[in-house]
Parts: sequence; C-alpha cells; structure tokens
Amino acid sequence: MTLEDRLHTLRSALPNCQVVAFGDAQARLILKASHASLVPREVLDSLCAEAAECFATADRIGATPAQASEAVVLTDEESRIYLRAQNRADFLCIVSQRQSNLDLAVTQGTHTLQRISGAE
Repeated sequence: MTLEDRLHTLRSALPNCQVVAFGDAQARLILKASHASLVPREVLDSLCAEAAECFATADRIGATPAQASEAVVLTDEESRIYLRAQNRADFLCIVSQRQSNLDLAVTQGTHTLQRISGAE
C-alpha cells in the first residue's frame, strides 16, 4: 500500500474527516495529503507550521515522549490533530469537523503513522 493509499484509507475511515496530511516537522513540509475537496498549498503550509510549533512547544516544556507525540487544536468549526512519529520528524495531521470522535482519530491516526514510519 502506498503512502497516498494509507492517507486516503485513514480519511475514509474517519467520519467528517476533511484532510489527512503527512509531513516533516523539521523541514516544515507537507509531503502528501488526502482531502475531499481542493485544499490550497497555503492551508497545508499553515497546518505544517502549526504542527511544528505544537511539537516545539512540547519539547521546550519537557513533555514526556508520549505527551509530546500528540497535539489537538480545537476551533469553533474544526479539530486539528497532530500525531508525531517516534523519529520525531514525521507527523500526521487530521482535520475534521469539531463534533468528530477525537479518540477514534487519534487511535486510527497513530496506527497509520506507525505503518508509514515503519514502526510496525
């Protein structure tokens, strides 16, 4: 299964999911994304910047590796979940409607990220 297939499968498995993106937080670059409708590069770039800042903040405050591997940003309209791989550069971003099941997204996203990063 390709990276693109894994991202699309994850997005399809999560109700109300709008975007699943895989990126590199150090390089601040989204490498591949799956989305239901067109998402401008500027939006993907802002998601990547937000992920990098979330993980940098967790590192600065001395969060445990488990705490530093997840970040959730909630707005009035959506939830953005950032999951960081063990190598601490690869990450997934999951953007869904606000009322989505965050636990399901974290569980499924973590599993997908482990497969992508070769930890499984």
